[in-house]
Order: sequence, then C-alpha cells, then structure tokens
Amino acid sequence: LICMKQKEQNFYLKQKIKTKIKEYGAISFSEFMKFALYDETEGFYAHGGAGRKKDFITSPEVGPLFGKLISQAIDKCWIEFGKPSHFTFLECGAGPGTLAKSILRSQMQCKDALKYIAVESSSQQSLTHPSTVQTLSTMPKEIEVGIIFANELLDNLPFDIFESQNDGSWLEVKITVDDENISETLIPNNEKAPPYTLETPNVRVPVQREAQKWLQDATEILHNGQIIVIDYAVESFKSQQKQHWLRTYQQHEVDTHPLKDIGQSDITSDVDISQLARVVPPTSIRTQAQWLRDLGLESLVEKSKQQWKMHAHNPDLKALEARSAIGESEALTDLTGLGSFKVLEWSVKS
Repeated sequence: LICMKQKEQNFYLKQKIKTKIKEYGAISFSEFMKFALYDETEGFYAHGGAGRKKDFITSPEVGPLFGKLISQAIDKCWIEFGKPSHFTFLECGAGPGTLAKSILRSQMQCKDALKYIAVESSSQQSLTHPSTVQTLSTMPKEIEVGIIFANELLDNLPFDIFESQNDGSWLEVKITVDDENISETLIPNNEKAPPYTLETPNVRVPVQREAQKWLQDATEILHNGQIIVIDYAVESFKSQQKQHWLRTYQQHEVDTHPLKDIGQSDITSDVDISQLARVVPPTSIRTQAQWLRDLGLESLVEKSKQQWKMHAHNPDLKALEARSAIGESEALTDLTGLGSFKVLEWSVKS
C-alpha cells in the first residue's frame, strides 16, 4: 500500500511539473526543486525527511547530546548579551521538532527568558513539534536579541545550476519535457551565472540565491545576537570544483540523479561559503567537531562516562542516556561524516 501511494504521489507531482513546463516553457532547477521538495501534498517534505525510519540522519537524530550542546551555545549567547529577560531561539527548518525536544529538556540558565520559535514550511512536519514551541511557516519580522539557527537547511533551499563552457561563458541547466519525460536542457544565460569564470569546461556549479536571501533576511530580522548555520560546505566552487556536490537521499541511500524518483528523494547541495560571504562574511568558520568541543563536548562526555560507570550494574534511564552519549559524541565529531560539517557564525550587534 505504501509503495502504491508513493507511485501515485510521484505521478501527480510529475503531472504538475509537466503542466507548468508545457504552459510556460523550460523551468529553472530551483523552480523544479520547489515542486520536488516543497509541494504541500506531493513534495518530499510532505512525507519524507530526517529520522532513522525515514531518509537520512542529521545531528539531532543521532541523540539528545547535540541538543544539550546547542543549549550551551544558547546560554553562552544569552550571557554575552547581558542576560536579557526575553531571549529568542529561532530554529529554521525545524522538521519534526527533534532538536527542540532535546534543547527544551536541557538544564539551561536562560530557561525562564527563552522563547523557542520553530520555523517549518511543511504542515506535516510541524505536527510533532512540542506544545511549548511557537511554530511558524516563515521567519518573524523582528527579533530584538537571540539566535537564528539553521542545521542542514541551506543545502536544500532551491538553487540553480550552471555549466561552464570553453569560451568562459555559462549555460543554465533547465528542466523540460522531452517525449513526455521530464529531462534537462542547457540554455545560454550569463546574466544570472556564477560571478566567476572556470577554466575547465563542462563543470557544473550551483548558484544559491535562496540561501543568500535567507542570510540577508536573517541579518535584517535579528538586531542583536548570533546567526548560526551548520551544513556541508565548501569555501568556493571556483577553487574546489567538487565532484558529486549535488546529492539525493532516499531511505538512507545516496544518489546523484535528482530527476529520478521525483518527490521521493531529498535534493541537496554543498553550501558555497563564498556566495554567502557576498551578503555578509562569516565572523567564524569551524568544523562541527571543533565547535562542539568548544561548547564543552568533552566535559559532557566525561560526566556521561562517570554516570554510566556508577549505574552500569543497574542502569536507569539517565544511565542509559549517558552510555548513549558516548557513542553520540563519536558520530557528531566523525571527520568523515557529521564532524566535518562547517559551522558558520555571524555576530550581530545593533
């Protein structure tokens, strides 16, 4: 039954895309992504997403340790800005609320001052948010003091794709219909192309205008505090020309073909730090492994080891969580996986 439902969703979503193309002509890859990921009824986030029983694992799904460390970052920022009586933590792309649950269980100094806002565009994903969280579909207009946080959000904000040519020009990858099949086509477009030239022809790079807009909006909304972005990222595609920067995820399987299983797969890209820096250069760039250590990861793990050692003979829930935290720390700092993610921070002061 699940397989039949997925095929039905896939069919209806393809029909929506085909109708759009037949009516208006080839569409940009970013517009295709809006259909494939964010269509309210048939898009990927209407049914898929993060979780062990879903399509991919992000740091919050590893276990509660990540949330405990984020709560340390919240307290640190709250103290830095003078322990205000009202402090906002705005989580963008909150998914099913896994991180919110971990953070709100933590013992934070700023608990009485904290207002937790979860931004999630998918009404299905937001159904499981904690009742103490304010859920919005878009970012609020203003935050006086707080943190705007995005974990693995910018990588799948809709982006366009361009391909370099021998003469230094660019062709844009657009999505069209060929003999009733959704396929790609290349169209000259230097106007919206990357702001640099590649010497190597036939190399594809993303142009991440939606990510840039998100950062611009965040800097205008937040008056005082921090913007924190965690994602897989590269310094610049101009220097790296990384292979397989475009990836899809479905039931924990990785692929590189976004036109396959439309609506059933997540579509992501490495985040280009140089494109974000054109809006505002980051104040700090660290790996997730280093950032978590700077927040006190090793101290928390040592406490967990002691907790487990004391109660291993008759473990209660806290002891089992302590044992789990030891393994979680290894996953969160693994430099072949989540530990290699970049943590980009922007300090904001009015």
